[in-house]
Amino acid sequence: MAVLSFLQKLRRQHCLLCHDLCRRSDSDGLCSGCRADLASGLCDGDNSCPLCFRPIAGGAVCGSCQQKPPHFDRLWASLYYEPPIRSIIHLFKHLSDLSPVRPLVSLMTQNPPPWLAQERIDGVLPVPLSKNRRLYRGFNQSEELAERLAALYGWRIFPHDTVLRADKPPQSTLKSSERRRNVRNIFQGRTQFPPDCNILLIDDVLTTGATLDELAKTLKKSGAAEVFCWTLARSRLKK
Repeated sequence: MAVLSFLQKLRRQHCLLCHDLCRRSDSDGLCSGCRADLASGLCDGDNSCPLCFRPIAGGAVCGSCQQKPPHFDRLWASLYYEPPIRSIIHLFKHLSDLSPVRPLVSLMTQNPPPWLAQERIDGVLPVPLSKNRRLYRGFNQSEELAERLAALYGWRIFPHDTVLRADKPPQSTLKSSERRRNVRNIFQGRTQFPPDCNILLIDDVLTTGATLDELAKTLKKSGAAEVFCWTLARSRLKK
């Protein structure tokens, strides 16, 4: 145990990305240089559609969202899903290493949704995993982000069984055209929300938005008034 404690302490003194020694002030696990590199990947919300977050000059609602609006009311992503942030998320999500959670949450709070202070948030719901997926991974990465954000902002977190998710292939293994079919009717609401209840969804990576859209639809069927979405990162979709 003493050796393990020493190794954990030693690791906390090194940057998660470059592994150089961090100063005591670098409490989020990143050195100042790497933090500056990651900050250059913050999303440009001023020139993104507020509903799907695809690039569009001036931040207007894009044509696709005008023709078929999603079921959620607002969407935000803090960073682009590109190196080096992709490597940190992979470490966190697929290698079961929770040490990047603190710097990832720190980066989210550096570029939060501009509408956050204006909207009433009655509760936060991490995007749920299926029972089998949760057992396989051992944790829900969206819950880890949501718990820390809720602690910072003083939000209530809904229990993870508020909505159940059927076991389907991971979205990351599918083509964009297959993702919406894969999540159709995948969620089952277990809670009837009170009138005028506004819910904030937290997720790690946004690609097509199909999962968030399907979850928002389920929540509104269960009585939610408005559903907002905040994701850690956003993939740049190929044209």
